Amino acid sequence: MKAAWLRSKTRAHILTLKYLHWPNIFADKPSVEVYLALNDPHSFMLVQVLHDLEQRFNIKLKLFLIYEAVPSISIDPKLRRAWALQDANYIAQQYGLKAIAGYPSAKALVTGQQLWQLQEKNVTQAMKIFEQTWFDEFDFYYNPSTPLINFQIKNQQRLNNKGHYLPATLFFAGDWYLGIDRLLHLERKLIALGLIHTDKINKYTANLLTDNQASQDESDNTDSERLSNENTCEVFVSLRSPYSYIGFEKVKKLAQKYNTRLIIKPVLPMLMRGLEMPINKSRYIYFDAHREANLANIPFKTFNDPLVQGIVNCYEIFSYAEFTGKAVAFISAAFEAIYVNNYDLSQHQVMKLICQSINLDYHKAKEYAQQHDWQQWSDVNQTELETLGFWGVPCFKYQEIICWGQDRLVPIEIAMQNRNPEKIND
Repeated sequence: MKAAWLRSKTRAHILTLKYLHWPNIFADKPSVEVYLALNDPHSFMLVQVLHDLEQRFNIKLKLFLIYEAVPSISIDPKLRRAWALQDANYIAQQYGLKAIAGYPSAKALVTGQQLWQLQEKNVTQAMKIFEQTWFDEFDFYYNPSTPLINFQIKNQQRLNNKGHYLPATLFFAGDWYLGIDRLLHLERKLIALGLIHTDKINKYTANLLTDNQASQDESDNTDSERLSNENTCEVFVSLRSPYSYIGFEKVKKLAQKYNTRLIIKPVLPMLMRGLEMPINKSRYIYFDAHREANLANIPFKTFNDPLVQGIVNCYEIFSYAEFTGKAVAFISAAFEAIYVNNYDLSQHQVMKLICQSINLDYHKAKEYAQQHDWQQWSDVNQTELETLGFWGVPCFKYQEIICWGQDRLVPIEIAMQNRNPEKIND
C-alpha cells in the first residue's frame, strides 16, 4: 500500500496543491528549495546550472547550506567520497561545467561556510563562494564558530523533516530531485505547469540511452555460449534494489542490440549485510526508481519485498540457472516477479512457477544448490565489487569501463557501439 501511494497520481496532485498552489497564492513566483553542501562535489556541479534554471523558468530558488550528508547514510564513506569526485567530473564533462581536482581544504571550507552565513543567499553569491572554496581563492580565512555549525544543523533538520537525506537536492511541489541527473524530471514538471519562459525543451538529457529496444523477433541471446567471451558485460545486482532492476533491464536491452554476453553477479541486500536503511532513503529510492522506470519505459507496478527468505530461495536457484546458461533469464523472471507481478518469492510454489517459465528444472536446481553454496559466490561478488571501488549496486563493467548506477550506462553503450559500428544507426 505504501508503494502504491508513492507512485499514485492522487499523491502527486495533493503534494502539488500543498507545496505549490497554497503557499504561492500571493507570491510572484513559485519557489524551489535547493540544498547544497560546500564540501560535496555534486553540489558544486548543481550550483553551476542554477542560473540557467532561473533564466528559463518562472521560479524563485531558495538556497540552504547543509553538511555533506546526514549520519549513517554512506556504507563506505571513503569509497563514496572518491567516487563522488570522479562522478562530478563526469557530469562536468557532459555539460561543459568547471571540473575539480580535489576536495577543498579545511580552512577554505570553514571560510566558505562563514561567508555563506554572512552574505545574501542568491545564485550569484552561491556560485562565487563555491568557486572560492573549491579553488582556494580566499584572501583571508575565518576560524570555526558555533553559529557556523548551528545554521547548517538547522538546514540539515529542514532537509530531513521534508523527506530527504543528501545534498545537491531540489524540492519542488512535494517532490525531490537529486543533482543534475534528475533535472530532466524537474524540467518536465515545470513545463507541464506552464512555468517556462523559453522553448519547451529539456536540456539535462546527457545520461539518456539511445533507443535500444530489441526487435520483437530477436531472441534473448544474452546467455548464449556462442557469444564471444571477450565481448562481455559484468552486472552486479541485488534483487531488493529497484535501481538494480532498472539497470538490469537497460543493460539487457543493450546486450541484445550489440550482441554482448552478460555475466550476472548477485550480491546480498544491505539489510542482509547488517546495514541500516533510513526511512527517508528508502522512500526516495522507491519513488525515484519508479520515476526513472517510467522514463525508460520499463514496467514498474509494485514491490513485493524478497528480503531474507525470498533472496535465499532465488540465490539457491541462481547457481543452477548460471550452470545451465540461463542466468539472465532467471534474474529477469525474478525481477519481474518482484516489481511487476507482486509475487512472494519466499513461497516455494512461486519459485517453481518462475523456473517453469524459463524451462528450468526446479528439483535439479535445489539438488545442485546443496553442492554449491550460494553464500560463497555472493561473498566473492561483494569482494570483487569493493575491489572495483564501489560499495553497492547496480554496478557494470564492460571492457575497461566501470560505472555505478542505472543512469551511468551511456559510456558502456558508446563502447558497445564502437565494437559494433553497424548497430549505431539500427
